[in-house]
Amino acid sequence: MADQFDLYRMAEGDYVVVLQSDLLDDLNTRAVCLAIPEGAAVPALPALSPVLTAGDIRLRLAPHVLATLTLAELGTFVANLAHERDRIIRAFDLMLTGA
Repeated sequence: MADQFDLYRMAEGDYVVVLQSDLLDDLNTRAVCLAIPEGAAVPALPALSPVLTAGDIRLRLAPHVLATLTLAELGTFVANLAHERDRIIRAFDLMLTGA
């Protein structure tokens, strides 16, 4: 099972955050966005790309890089980022509404 805000490391090393609501657990796919190394370039609006933490791992959310992956493509579970829920949702609000 892949829950909302779970962080996965894909086979090629990229990290993705599951965005899809748990209401859709029966689907074999998950809507995800990329999470990039903290030191990557910061967009003009830092709130658009907050740094998320999972233990010693620090990644920058990239809400503009979206995909749909099958459960098999997700890779290895790393952590749940539900503690970052508000910042993730604020980043998507900013991306979608500009506010």
